[in-house]
Amino acid sequence: MKSISLKTSFKKDSYPFTLPLFQSFHSLSFDAPIIIFAGENGTGKSTLLQGIAAAAQIPSAGGYEIEDDTDFMNSKKLAAALKLSWNNRTRSGFFLRSEDFLYFTKRISRMKQEAIEELRLIQEDYKNKSDYARSLAEMPHKRTLHDLKKLYSEGLETRSHGEGFLDFFKSRLKSNGIYLLDEPETPLSPMRQLSFMSMVMDAVKEGAQFFIVTHSPILMALPGAEIYSFDSHSIEKVSYSDVEHVQITKQFLEAPERFIKYL
Repeated sequence: MKSISLKTSFKKDSYPFTLPLFQSFHSLSFDAPIIIFAGENGTGKSTLLQGIAAAAQIPSAGGYEIEDDTDFMNSKKLAAALKLSWNNRTRSGFFLRSEDFLYFTKRISRMKQEAIEELRLIQEDYKNKSDYARSLAEMPHKRTLHDLKKLYSEGLETRSHGEGFLDFFKSRLKSNGIYLLDEPETPLSPMRQLSFMSMVMDAVKEGAQFFIVTHSPILMALPGAEIYSFDSHSIEKVSYSDVEHVQITKQFLEAPERFIKYL
C-alpha cells in the first residue's frame, strides 16, 4: 500500500469522522514497509487501522471478515470513505487485535477437540466395517489434526500467552503479505517483543508490509519504520526521539523516583 486518502464526498458530522484527526486529514503516503501509528488512547489510531483493514478487505486473524462484523460498524463507515492506492495489490495477510488472538486460540483448541471426538465416534461406528472404509472416514479429521500440529505444534493453548502469540504469528506470515496489527505488544514481555521485531524484520525482507498501532517504544524502534503521531489532533510524521511515549519512558527510566513523587 502506498497511500490512503479520504474521499471529499463524505460528510464529517458523525462518528468516526467527528474525531479531531479527521477534521484535518486528507491523505497519507507511505514510503516504508513498516508504518507505526503512535499516540494517546482515543486519538483514532485503532479506528483508522480498522478502517484501512476493512477497505483493503484484509481478513481478521480472529476468523471473521472485518466488513461483516457488527462490532466494526464505525470502521465500515470509514472504509467506505477511504481510497487506497497500491504498488502491488494484495489481500494476503491479516488484521489482528490482541483480543482476537485469545478468540483464535480457543477456536483452534475447539477444532482439535472436535476432530479427536469424530475419530472416536468413527472407531465405534466402523468397527464392523472394512479398514479401508474406516480410513476414508478418518482421513479428513486426521488431516485436520496433522495440519494443526504442523502449524501450532501441540497447540497454542499449551503455551504461555506470549509464546503462543509468537508461534501463531510465525505460522501465519507469508511473503508479500500485508499485516495490520493493533497493539501486538500486549501479550509480550520486552524480550519477546525483541523476538517479534526479528520476525517482522525477516518478513519485510520477503516483501511484507506492516501497519502497527503501538504504545511500545521497543516496537517503535523497528529499523526503517515511518512513525506517525496522532497526538496533535492531526497525523504527523515524527522521528523516533520525538515520540512522546519514547520521551516519557526514557525520562522515567532515568529517574523513576521523580515521577513517583508527584503521582
